[in-house]
Amino acid sequence: MGTTCNNVHMNENAAAGWYSDGQGNERYWDGAGWTQEVRSSPAPHPAAAEPVKQSAFSKLGSAVRKVAADRQSAKDELAREHEATAAAAGRLVTSGVFGTSTIEIYEGGYVRVAEGTEDHVQAVAIKKSTPFEKLSSIKFTESDQEKAASAPQAPSLLAGSVGNAVTSIMSGGKSLMKGTVPGLAVAGVTHLAATGSRRSILVVVTDKAIHTMTNQYKNSVGIKTSNKGHSDVARALQSAGYAVLGLPDPASAPVSEVIESPQERPAPAAPTIAERLRELSALHQEGILSDAEFAESKARVLAGL
Repeated sequence: MGTTCNNVHMNENAAAGWYSDGQGNERYWDGAGWTQEVRSSPAPHPAAAEPVKQSAFSKLGSAVRKVAADRQSAKDELAREHEATAAAAGRLVTSGVFGTSTIEIYEGGYVRVAEGTEDHVQAVAIKKSTPFEKLSSIKFTESDQEKAASAPQAPSLLAGSVGNAVTSIMSGGKSLMKGTVPGLAVAGVTHLAATGSRRSILVVVTDKAIHTMTNQYKNSVGIKTSNKGHSDVARALQSAGYAVLGLPDPASAPVSEVIESPQERPAPAAPTIAERLRELSALHQEGILSDAEFAESKARVLAGL
């Protein structure tokens, strides 16, 4: 014989212990009959549970979600850093376009640089994401033409060589093929010959990069040109840079009150042989001088030794 509890029949010979009562709980069997002790049925052992197999598609989805989350995390971190440096940079002091680059200078000693190249037609603009960089130094170097205008120089022996080169270009000689491209006007050729002398440079050194920029760019017809007015922009940027760094601006150094008379002013030094040869070599490499003209001019310079 046996006893029944909630439709669960127990044999009277069953050992004492906890047994299911058929209602989701367990009741204690004392070996002779059911007691009033009831407890919840324990959860199955994890080892007994059937493992869940992840499909290849689910694994791919998880990997994609992780990559997206990592990218968003990195993007958020960059945004936080940008906001922090923007706060440290402070107020915008000045900004300007030099060649095809745009430079901003901030009172906290920071700059933002959108650096362009001489192959650009328009200046590269500063964007919201353009990083702030800690300014270390800023230096503007005038073009050879500007230096010559401020300090008269002795006439160069190369003047005749350059004249011969331009004459050869205008007459359609060998130099026309070396220094130009088909369809280039004579005005463009003479402009190309003077491009190097108009090239000025602005160097901005920061904690992240060395930005070397020039005042040159390509005009609407694709010819490299220089904007003389950009030199004034570069000087203003240099002055602002020195100001935020707390350094004296060499461009604003006091001028001596003593004015030299023409008789007291020393004559400008003539270019050295090495300088003349370097100038010749540069003209030859740029295609302004043909091989024959380069050899002839070089011989003339060396003959003066």
